[in-house]
Amino acid sequence: MLFLTPYLFLSAGILGDAFGKLFKVIWDGIKWIGNLLKKLLHGVVDIFIGFFEIIYALIDGFLYFLFKVGVLAVKLFLLLFETAKLLWALVVGFAKTLASLVYTPKGSSDAAGYSEMLGKLFKSLSVLQIDVIAYILLFVIWMFTAVGAIKLISSIRVGGE
Repeated sequence: MLFLTPYLFLSAGILGDAFGKLFKVIWDGIKWIGNLLKKLLHGVVDIFIGFFEIIYALIDGFLYFLFKVGVLAVKLFLLLFETAKLLWALVVGFAKTLASLVYTPKGSSDAAGYSEMLGKLFKSLSVLQIDVIAYILLFVIWMFTAVGAIKLISSIRVGGE
């Protein structure tokens, strides 16, 4: 029995080494497959993240575009509104000038606030009889002002040309 003991230890060492090497190869294969799956899963996750980043960027760009279109629409509306106010003021002023061509001096003060003073001035200048010329000149001045303002407003272009 004493003779068999080293042989048994020697055979157990060979079998132990063989199984050790076999399990080491199996364990290395499992680690390699795990790393491969980890890299593949990481790649798939990166692809999904990249896809959703692109979708997010497209949605963000589209919403920013809609926002800027809205800002442009508001600015355009304000520009047209202010232009309409300017034209309305010009038309009202022109209408008041045309209405004042049949001026009758009186003591009440209207929107201009100086009709009493004009009445005194017309009475003192009635001797010279230049009130008709003054009315005609006033009409001509307002007409040129209206035409000049309309030309100025119509020459404004969007592109700044």
